[in-house]
Amino acid sequence: MVRVWVVRPDVRQYLLPIEESLSTVNAAIDEDWATVAAPLEFSEPVVSRVMDGVQRYIANTDDRPADEVERADAALAALAAQHLSAGTATEVYIYTTDIAAGEGAETVLASEGYGDSMTFVNGFRFIEDLVADNS
Repeated sequence: MVRVWVVRPDVRQYLLPIEESLSTVNAAIDEDWATVAAPLEFSEPVVSRVMDGVQRYIANTDDRPADEVERADAALAALAAQHLSAGTATEVYIYTTDIAAGEGAETVLASEGYGDSMTFVNGFRFIEDLVADNS
């Protein structure tokens, strides 16, 4: 099953089945509160190092080969590095339910000097907090 996180400006987050996700993502893009990131600049060494580092971190944590690790979460960290190194962002928040990916992003981005600029948000806790706040 493919899952897509959609984050709205009012910080509500939805986990939707793929059919609903595509229409929701397209609506978000059409309404200008979400954008599609440009392709990663792997020619920038920090982008490649972060992508590879997070994949290795996840692989080591999950005890599996790095080439079997889903690239999406590692790509989020690489995108964060790309924007931090270019100066187009001064802080980033990575929301994921993949704890190893979040911890890997924290660890690898910190090793690149961005530890104070990055925050990993545990997606499970975030959802629990949203549900609790709406109760």
